[in-house]
Amino acid sequence: MDPYVAFYEMNAWDHVMAGIICILAPILAYTSRKISTEDIQLEPEDKIRLYHSNGLLLMVFALVVITTWRIPGRPITGLGIDWPVWHPLIPLLLIIIFLFYAMDIFFQYGSRKKRERTLEKRQKTIGFVPSDSKELFHFLFLALAAGIGEEIIFRGYLIHYLVFWTGTDLVGIALAAVVASGLFAFLHGYQGALSMLKIFFIALLLSAVFILSQSLMLVILAHAVIDIMSGLVSVHLMKDIKEESE
Repeated sequence: MDPYVAFYEMNAWDHVMAGIICILAPILAYTSRKISTEDIQLEPEDKIRLYHSNGLLLMVFALVVITTWRIPGRPITGLGIDWPVWHPLIPLLLIIIFLFYAMDIFFQYGSRKKRERTLEKRQKTIGFVPSDSKELFHFLFLALAAGIGEEIIFRGYLIHYLVFWTGTDLVGIALAAVVASGLFAFLHGYQGALSMLKIFFIALLLSAVFILSQSLMLVILAHAVIDIMSGLVSVHLMKDIKEESE
């Protein structure tokens, strides 16, 4: 079965929503990126509140996107909230995603020297990751919210919106996937240029899984698992740092 994205007419509400996602969100992300976090020391309670507030924001915005989608009577299944369709490339794409993620973790944290080098590069973002099991428990909410909310916004909705302009042929679908993935990576720019490239690659693969399966279910699951694994790695890393400093 060839790659397929259904064509839907877009209205004024969709153009406003796309403006928020494609213009306003990147502007806010870029301006906030200029604020240095070197001197910010988040207490555990602050991080937990951050996890909850960001997770709730993602879920609320995802609900707004779903509402925008449904206003003209478009089916919720058209957004990708449906059981996946089988395609033989899907297992391969999922394997590549998790192998790439595992290799990235190894090259960043596989040895003490690698950990030190990675931490030196990520001093500005390390304060936001969970450092113990209590923080990890609350981080799980953010991981699940990101898996659900971001996939609805950037895969389910935005790819359909972009296909309205690029067309439903192979080139149009590919262009929509590239633009949506690039925007998704740009909004994670606070993690650094290299991380943006890696996020872009994973986002492209997730887009391919979404397009081939015509469903958000697998990409939501993969996204959430990756974020949860990142939290687990962070807790383990922080534990090692604490033990090495004693």
